[in-house]
This record gives sequence, C-alpha cells and structure tokens, in this order.
Amino acid sequence: MKRFRKLRISIIVIFILSAIMVMTGCATHNYTLKFQTNIGTVEEVSSKKLPLKAALYIPDTTKQYFYDASILSSVLKFPFGEHIERASYNALSQVFEEIAVVSGNNDFDQYDVVIEPAFVKENTHIELGYTRSQVKIGVGYRVSDRGGVLWHNAFAANQTTDETFAGLQVTSGTLLANIVQQAARQIWIDFNNKTIIAKLHAKRVSPAKPIEEAKNDAFYDASIVKSDIDQLPAIPLLKNKNAYAVVIGVERYRQKLPKADFATQDAKLVVNYLIKAMGYLEENIIVLLNDRALKSDFEKYFEKWLGNNVETGSTVFIYYSGHGAPDPRTGGAYLVPYDGDPSFIAETGYSLKRMYDALGKLPAKEIIVALDSCFSGAGGRSVLAKGARPLVMNLQSNIALSKNMTVLSASSGEQISSTYDEKGHGLFTYFMLKGIKNEDVVKPDGSIKMDDLFGYLKPQVERIARKQYNNEQTPQLIGAKNN
Repeated sequence: MKRFRKLRISIIVIFILSAIMVMTGCATHNYTLKFQTNIGTVEEVSSKKLPLKAALYIPDTTKQYFYDASILSSVLKFPFGEHIERASYNALSQVFEEIAVVSGNNDFDQYDVVIEPAFVKENTHIELGYTRSQVKIGVGYRVSDRGGVLWHNAFAANQTTDETFAGLQVTSGTLLANIVQQAARQIWIDFNNKTIIAKLHAKRVSPAKPIEEAKNDAFYDASIVKSDIDQLPAIPLLKNKNAYAVVIGVERYRQKLPKADFATQDAKLVVNYLIKAMGYLEENIIVLLNDRALKSDFEKYFEKWLGNNVETGSTVFIYYSGHGAPDPRTGGAYLVPYDGDPSFIAETGYSLKRMYDALGKLPAKEIIVALDSCFSGAGGRSVLAKGARPLVMNLQSNIALSKNMTVLSASSGEQISSTYDEKGHGLFTYFMLKGIKNEDVVKPDGSIKMDDLFGYLKPQVERIARKQYNNEQTPQLIGAKNN
C-alpha cells in the first residue's frame, strides 16, 4: 500500500508540473550543469611535465555542443560544450610544460602539438518521478603535429544514480571531469614513450592541421573494440626500399550510402603491418582515407604514381576496404570512391578491370591485391543503384590478371563481405592480419606466402560467417602462383 501511495503521489506531482508548464508556455527548460572545478591531480605528472608546447583547439561544433533529454513536454538541455574547454585545459596543464587555447589554423605553427577533444557518445535516461537517472558520456581526444596524427583514443564513463533531478547535473559534470582526467593521464603515459617523441620531432615538415569533425571519425568512436591483431607483430625485417603500396579505406561517403564499418580503421592497421611486419618504408606507402579517396586519387596513384616509382624487381601491395558495386548493365565490378554514386557507377566508380590493367603494366616481380569488399550489391560492403537487383558475379572468369599478380578477395561474387564486430574489424581483414601476425607466412624479404595465408584465413572466415552471422562468405584467391 505504501509503495502504491508513493507512486500515486509521484504521478500526481508530475501531472501538476506538466499542467503548469503547458499553461505557462514553458515547454522547454535549459539547465546549466554544475561541473567540478577541481579536476584532480593527474598521477606523477606535476613534477614531470612533458617538455612540449601544446595548443588546445576546441572547434565551434564542440563548443556549442548540447545534449537534449526529453521529459514529458520538456526538453532538458545539457551544455556539455561549455565545459570541455575549461576541464581539458585544467587537466592538460598538468601534462604539458606549456599549453594555450587556440582558435584555428593560423595559431598552430608555434606549437609542438595540437590537441582536440570531441563528444562522441552520450545518453541520459530519467525514470518516472525524476528519482533515478542514468548518464553515459564519451569523449575522444586526438593529438596531432605538423606531420599528422600522433595519438588518438576515446574515453567513456557512465553512472546510474538515485539522486533527484538536480543531482543529475552534478553527476554529469563529475563524469565529464573524470573522463578528461583519464585522457590527460593516458596522454602523459603514452607520450613518455620515446618512440612517440622521436616520431614527433621527425615529422616537422608542414604546419599542423585542424582535425575534421570528430563525430564522423572512426578514431572518435567510444565503442571501438581493441582486438589481438591491434598489437603489432614484432618481426625484425630488413627494410625493402623497392616495395610500394597503395592502401585505401573508405568508411564514409559523400553520397548518403551505408557506412562501411571499420574500413578506415582497417586501412590504418594494414599500413602498420606493412611497415612493421613486411619491411615497407613509410614514404613508399600511399594512404587514402574517406574524403582523400576520390576517383581522381584512384586514377592518380594507380595509373601515374605507381608507374613513376615501380621498377623491375619491385613488389607492390594494394589494399582496399570499403564498398564495392556492380554495374547492373554490364556486370562489371567497381570500387566505390568517396565521391562515387552507385546510380552512375560507370561514371563515378573505379572499375576492377581498369585497376588490373594499370597494375598489369608495372614491371614489378610481384603484385598482391587484397579486397575487403563485395560486388553483388546484396549488402555488407557492397552497394547497388536504387531499384536495381543484386547480381551474381563470377569474379574468377571476369578477371584477366597478369602473371605477376595475385588477388585475395573477401568473398565470392554472389556473397556479402561481413564485419567482425566483436573484434572491431572487417571479418576478412581480421583473419588476413591475424595470419600475417601468427602463422609464419611472411618471408625474410617481406613477401607473403600467399597459399599459406589463404589456407589459414579461408576456413576461419567461413566458420565465423556461418556461426555468428548465418552467412556464407568464401574468400577467393585468384591468379595465385606457387609460393
């Protein structure tokens, strides 16, 4: 009876409050969060600050960031963006010898690093009666220098509280303060790594650049999963100065196409494996991600850059992660650049035939192409023009390869190329890199025993696709030579 009476009182109170809000026209209420002013001490930092001059850059999209929680007829606005600058400055002041808030590109040149935070995930749920709430917040941080990104990570925190609604403001502020402190501590720990500092000083070649809006960047996904392949292999190799690679990852598209989940993350990891496990020089690798992977970029690097650099005896590695698309009229298979449109795929896509023709003209001793995409239009890493039907494509018979070329594709012509969500990678890419790391498939000169790698990854991909996704995915090895 007491519980029922208490619930009835709560309902009556809410009803009265709602009626008052409607009658007075106050349908929207703005609340300012009471954030902690004391961020706390970042462990072991105060007396050992990093000898770097840092710029803290808060773009307008982050400064003006609000989270709205709807309660009955009210909209409760939480101005997270107003507080991220102060919280970050207070915490990072304990990490860097000098730090200042900057407003844009023109201020970057005088600093060693640029730090940018961005909100990536939030959720506030308030139960009946305002007596219980759950708050979740995620913030991503990225540190860049004049040569590019040095460090990135995302931090999340959540709390369920029995506080009244007023306590929700304090809870949210405390969570954000804790996240900022976590980020500052991790930056200090990681930047005390001599490798990162050396990398920083070695890449002072151009002015530091602002980071693109972080909410669309895989770096800033607070739900990113760390898997076993993210720990790079320790394989000592001689550097191969005559090895060249083009690595492409397109996760987001200019057209409103489905995301190719994990595509950019996979491409970046492939680059690290090429350098660490296969002896490629960083300056011999072209990396095209998202809006840097236009059709014109495909043409430039496949048809000009490789031709200008590859010599007799060179090895070439091509990796593509993103959507593929078929041409419903001709059955041709196309890679979809950032500016590609499946409805005009012949005009805006980059055909596999065109790529293979360009690669076939190279005097390389070995060319390996790895495609984590599919071309049926049936889904997964494949898209199709609106109104068209999925196709069954025979990739084996439609491809004429030069004798020095081997193609490793994620699936057969009628299948879907899946992601491996619990590992945070494409299913095919995950087992390809796991094979390179664990299965002794890399030769002393950095080349790959393709038969051995394929023999490892094919049954693994088939097993996981069938077991976890009730899907048939059979990787293909086309034009392979005996290794």
